[in-house]
Amino acid sequence: MFATGTLGLSGFAAWFFFGGPDEDPARKYQAALVAKISETRTLAETGNVKAQYALAGLYHRGEYGTRDLAQAFEWYSKAAAKGHAGSQYNLGRMYARGEHKRQDYFRASEWYRLAANLGRHADARFALGDLYFRGRGVAQNYADALSWYKKAAEQGHAIAQYRLGVMYTEGWAGGFDAVRAYKWFSLALRGLEQIAAFDATLDPKAGLDHVASKMNENQIRRARQAVEDWLEKR
Repeated sequence: MFATGTLGLSGFAAWFFFGGPDEDPARKYQAALVAKISETRTLAETGNVKAQYALAGLYHRGEYGTRDLAQAFEWYSKAAAKGHAGSQYNLGRMYARGEHKRQDYFRASEWYRLAANLGRHADARFALGDLYFRGRGVAQNYADALSWYKKAAEQGHAIAQYRLGVMYTEGWAGGFDAVRAYKWFSLALRGLEQIAAFDATLDPKAGLDHVASKMNENQIRRARQAVEDWLEKR
């Protein structure tokens, strides 16, 4: 009969039932993580842009306890300098949130603009539209907000589609436009998960119902056709 310790199993019995150190899932997981970071960093140091972006993401998201905003900023910066749109967007996001650097919406707008123009990055286009809508780091300008939201919405960005629906409903796009509001709210409904992850209080269904209550049959028919036409081009 095996002798038992204070935890109920001897060291040998614990090894027998749960595996030795090399078979410990936590140990194997940690070893795989270290290997992944090491491999990614080695490749990043050769100048590989994708590896630099991936390494920055590991540090930024803090997966597996690796959160290091200084390292994230450094590697995003290296990739962004080479024109990597995702890195440019994330630098903008770090400035907007005050991560590692002091919060600076103007610097955020500069990085968003690079990613939005050259990289056609949908999230950057939406983020830039939001800055113009709220007047953060740039002069408040609904026309510019509308323009950037449209660019992101045409790429299928659900939150930008929702924002367009609101702008056309509230008259921030040059007056109430029920047909366009209905179109964009309808399309936004296809991305409810993305919208909920961004802000659970946003409700495209409520927006659609509100607009529909103010429309006649002809307007609704035109709006539905506009939705179908947009989807056919996708």
